[in-house]
Amino acid sequence: MILFLAIAAQAQDVDKILKKHFEAIGQDVVLDAKSFAMEGTIVQMGLEIPFKAYQVRPAKMRTEGTFQGQTFVQVYNGEKGWTINPFMGSTEPQPMGEDELKSMKQQSDMDGMLWNWKEKGYKLEMMENEDIEGTECYNIQVITDENDIFNYFIDTESLMVLKVNSAVMVQGNVTESETFMSNYMMVDGMAMAGTVETRSNGQTLMTMNIDKVERNADLDASLFVLGE
Repeated sequence: MILFLAIAAQAQDVDKILKKHFEAIGQDVVLDAKSFAMEGTIVQMGLEIPFKAYQVRPAKMRTEGTFQGQTFVQVYNGEKGWTINPFMGSTEPQPMGEDELKSMKQQSDMDGMLWNWKEKGYKLEMMENEDIEGTECYNIQVITDENDIFNYFIDTESLMVLKVNSAVMVQGNVTESETFMSNYMMVDGMAMAGTVETRSNGQTLMTMNIDKVERNADLDASLFVLGE
């Protein structure tokens, strides 16, 4: 009985925190959005690469970046995905592997993992609060239906996500990484991170700086067709 009451109390705490979080980030505006278009720069290995990214409901994505006249393209249509990567010697669309498709499926969720997590088949648990670079954060752990683990660290005051830790199965091995979100900006009433930094083993792998976000952008369906 004591264990049952403790679990019930924790569930109530999580629901309250998520409710406040969704209110703070303007989740109702996100839910009403049909598409997003973003522009910015990716900083990787000392290089600055201009990029564009597009998302359309229910789960379509396209990302492209151009450097020295060559363009990297990644497309996911909700079921299949393709990549053109001239920097790796590939100038024709190549089908994504199973691990890449799993990642794209997670990324293409415009509403985020925390929204309707039960309906998505996820498990969620409230962990102990943690200090993230001097800021106290709620720690909410999400375990997906494929047993990937994501820990969301939400600022107890601003209620913005400051960091996400992930432990994901890639080619049979667990790959861990940290993603830091900062420089939040308001776009049509919703909060968007202006800087997204990905680290592994304490080293920065990539920093994405978002300069422009357009909600309900008019996007042609051909953007999400590649290799079919």
